[in-house]
Amino acid sequence: MTARPDPDPDLLAAPVGAPAGRPLAGLRVAEWSRSIAGGYAGRTLHDAGAHVTRLGDPGAPSPRPALRGYLHLGKVDQPGTLADVASLAADIVILELPDAPDEEFLAGFGDAAVVVITPWGLRGPWAGTGRPWSELTIQAESGSLAMRGLPGRPPLMTGSSEGLWVTGTMAAAAAVAAVQGGRAHRLVDAPLLEVTAYATNLFQDVGASITGVSPATPPSRNRLNPSVEPAADGWVGFNLASAQNHEDFVVLIERADWLGDPQMTTHVGRYQRYEEFTAAVRAWTRRHTVAEVVEQASAFRIPCAPVHNGRTILADPHIVDRGFYQPNAHDPGFLEPAPPFLFDGVRPRRDKEPPPGARAVTEAGTEPRAVTEAGTEPRTVTEAGTEAGAEAGAGVPDDALPFAGLRVLDLGTWWVGGFVGTALGALGADVLKVESTRRVDGARLVGPAPATQDHWWEQGAFYLGGNSGKRGVTVDFSVPAGRELLARLIAGADVLIENYSPRVLESAGLDWDAVHQLNPRLVMLRMPAFGLTGPRRSMVGYAQTVEQFSGLCWRTGYPDADPHNPSGPADPMAAANSLFALSSALFTARRTGRGMLVESPLAEAALVMASEQVLAWTSEGALLERLGNRDAVAAPQGVFPTAEPDRWIALTVADDQQWRALATLMDPGRRAGADPELATADGRRARADDLEKRIAAWTAGQEREALVERLLAAGIPAGEARDGRFIHDHPHLAARGFYQLVELPWPGAIPLPLLPVRAASGGWAHRRRPPTLGEHNAEVLGAELGLDETRLAELAADGVIGTVPLGV
Repeated sequence: MTARPDPDPDLLAAPVGAPAGRPLAGLRVAEWSRSIAGGYAGRTLHDAGAHVTRLGDPGAPSPRPALRGYLHLGKVDQPGTLADVASLAADIVILELPDAPDEEFLAGFGDAAVVVITPWGLRGPWAGTGRPWSELTIQAESGSLAMRGLPGRPPLMTGSSEGLWVTGTMAAAAAVAAVQGGRAHRLVDAPLLEVTAYATNLFQDVGASITGVSPATPPSRNRLNPSVEPAADGWVGFNLASAQNHEDFVVLIERADWLGDPQMTTHVGRYQRYEEFTAAVRAWTRRHTVAEVVEQASAFRIPCAPVHNGRTILADPHIVDRGFYQPNAHDPGFLEPAPPFLFDGVRPRRDKEPPPGARAVTEAGTEPRAVTEAGTEPRTVTEAGTEAGAEAGAGVPDDALPFAGLRVLDLGTWWVGGFVGTALGALGADVLKVESTRRVDGARLVGPAPATQDHWWEQGAFYLGGNSGKRGVTVDFSVPAGRELLARLIAGADVLIENYSPRVLESAGLDWDAVHQLNPRLVMLRMPAFGLTGPRRSMVGYAQTVEQFSGLCWRTGYPDADPHNPSGPADPMAAANSLFALSSALFTARRTGRGMLVESPLAEAALVMASEQVLAWTSEGALLERLGNRDAVAAPQGVFPTAEPDRWIALTVADDQQWRALATLMDPGRRAGADPELATADGRRARADDLEKRIAAWTAGQEREALVERLLAAGIPAGEARDGRFIHDHPHLAARGFYQLVELPWPGAIPLPLLPVRAASGGWAHRRRPPTLGEHNAEVLGAELGLDETRLAELAADGVIGTVPLGV
């Protein structure tokens, strides 16, 4: 660990630094965006205080006015072409392009951090080829469609453009990280396909690699059970995340007689008696209101939430208490989500006018750099709290990783906590994953290895997929000896991240005030499910829970069926949001030497992804519903069978020309456009049922790969619905090296993903495999904290540290 200079006491007392809630004040951003992805990247940067100038792509599809107003409020709109972006001389450039640009163009941005959002990335067999695509075909190629939906029906897309939101958030986080590192790593590749594959596949590929399942067996599609269930006055969602949850749930629904029945207390068993179990669940939920169900489930600490839509979420008491939906400052006629993060308890405020750019005249002079391998070269601080303009990152060696020299204590669990630490490791930090034998990371416990297998807890797909680049220690901080060890680790760290429910650290005497007293320079990232305040503060929640709560479930599903969990994107969205907020806090804290509390609730990141529902309801009075695989603009769009059993293709007809091309392919002997009712998208939407039957009959007899190639050759966006269990073999992803074969102690050689948004240099890589439980206890607690072998043995005997989960 690199030694850190002590900050100047006078500097700590001085009123310098970024304005409250705006750690990026003074940074200049240039944005060229086409959709939610680029627009939200700029939105997020602006919310953290950056000055954003937007030159929009005139060829981009136009979102509904309220969505446009939300994405771009406070930015400076400036006319110009793509060639004009470089002339803005920004510190950060966000480019959202329909395909990979040429290298000469990208070389024209000087020392700026440049993040390029494209469908396929900057390199690879599909990059730069003009391959037609749509959001649906990206989802199909990513592997996520194959696992979502109901048996006997087509695979199902997610309904809220989740891949675009996650990509935009990851792009913003990468930009803030890149600007703090060396110039060699400031070109960042943000491919929609890789982000979507990462965000919506639930690490099926890792699990399949461990079990050796055959691709000849099609993946199963089932709703979670229980999942979204009808109550007396609406819908309510459950997520059983532990063995205790399973047992408590049957007691909750007044079927304690099932406690001794393994079929009714396991996921697999319930599917075998699906009709019986579902009937019992719904008989109970229909007798209670949503509020009653949530209250009773919460008493058991069963993750449970109302299933909201764009109308009902506005009256939720937690949302009202936290003031999350606010009038748009330019058009108060509609409500929009507030920034989904807080800095030192302050949520950034949006104004009509953009924030000022960086100023050249300094007020506080210079101060030492906090933590990098470059030493302690002084950096200039402006009145806005940051370096002036292009001086961001000045003095950093060209090959320096953004967070080199930082030590991170990673108390994060599951996917959202795992990703933040993993990303920090790839960005150069020394990350210590802290678990205990009493409370291992729950991601270890989710299959696929059975509990009868040797070291099964080292083979959890979610754990392995989300925890590369770390060292691992165990410390049971529920006991005094463990708290003393954790306090010593905190005192020597730069960052502490955790996503427990708020009571966990607070009951251990480690709330923000206590942590800040232990280490005034430390930045603490807290990621509770529902936030640190509000009536739902203590509720337990996972990705499925906040998907239900936020409205993501409401928009995903067949039009004639129940709301359906998207199953996946809430965690990576929250993780990306947290990484962005933490990177922004570090941008200021590493210069001032002052610590900062960052709050990034899981639910609020999900609410951002579902925001179009609230925007539509408050601006138009429109309650957005489930569309299945259809689109509000493009028609037809859907997922269709092929000659191979349960092997599907997805296609989108985005305009009338593409429709004529599809009509010609389907019936070469008939004049394209012979039916005038189908000449327009409105006409095709009106006859969607009939059109989809005709397309399905045409595709059903054809070989999948050849059919997709014919459609693409005709200029029609199309894709294979890939099997997510084998997405590491995808021809484009494999050629790009998105998955790296990693030798693991018990599973063996397993392909694990890199960061889906990463430096084009290849420098943001995983340099360690995921640690086994307590693997580095001797190295960290012994060699670094100075405990001798006798003391380590005593701690192990007392269960304070260890390498095997308690009870195994």
